[in-house]
Amino acid sequence: MRAAKLALLALLSLPALAHAMTALFYQPQTRDNSVPDAAWPGLFASVKHAGFDTLVVQWTQNGEAFATPQEKDWLAQRMTDARKAGLNLVIGLNGDPDFFVRQRQPLRILETYFRSHSHADAQLAQYWVKRLRADAISGWYLPLEIDDVRWRDAEALTSLSHWLSQSAGQVRKAADKPVYTSSFFAGHMAPQQFAAMIGQVAQQSGVKVWVQDGAGTGKLNAAERGVYLQALGQCDKPAARGVIYEIFRQTGTDEAFTAERRSVDEVRTLLQQRAPCQGDSVFFSLRYLPSIDPALPH
Repeated sequence: MRAAKLALLALLSLPALAHAMTALFYQPQTRDNSVPDAAWPGLFASVKHAGFDTLVVQWTQNGEAFATPQEKDWLAQRMTDARKAGLNLVIGLNGDPDFFVRQRQPLRILETYFRSHSHADAQLAQYWVKRLRADAISGWYLPLEIDDVRWRDAEALTSLSHWLSQSAGQVRKAADKPVYTSSFFAGHMAPQQFAAMIGQVAQQSGVKVWVQDGAGTGKLNAAERGVYLQALGQCDKPAARGVIYEIFRQTGTDEAFTAERRSVDEVRTLLQQRAPCQGDSVFFSLRYLPSIDPALPH
């Protein structure tokens, strides 16, 4: 295990960027309980020593996953392990595996769904503050992904912004911490229009938006992605709070997502990326880091 840790440290020499988060997503899966409990402290210590300062736990409930007391105990221990390793925690709340299906509903129905979702987020925030204490939490993450299709309509975008504002307000009552969410683009809006949409969501809701760079999903080529990221990174008025850099390679369809690790050399290059305008540099995800010991199941 020591050799693997040294290999990871050599791979990931990440310079700290002042006033910005250098974060790594962890997307919990119930199958991760196959990793021995004793292995997690060393795993998170390696992540910390590699230069990451924050762990973003994508969700703490996802449909039926992590809904039982036993699963919550397991997840609480993982977050405690990360904290003991010196990592800050941004805690994700209520994930919904059916979100992309549900969001297609008419707005009058969708608003009822939004209220139910916000209530679930607030309950989870209250739970984790009681469980971990507020000083162990650096931020909240609302685990949805704002696409560039559903929210192009002005009325829909206003409804989304209102929902995010309401959700953020509720979770801040549990602990007054920054609230984050994410978005992605697939070429359905012009770059400047997409940047304006993200800026409007952030301004109207008070939620900080991280934008996925799309390198892992591969919907657009590198030049096309670059145009979008450039539009988002106008430093006089940046639309996004940071960039989520995808270090995986998608191998399956969106409906049945599967992905694989990239080579060590590819990941070494990808991990040198930094968000413009002193924004947060966030990498997805722990599961796809090479040389990690033990490897998380796919």
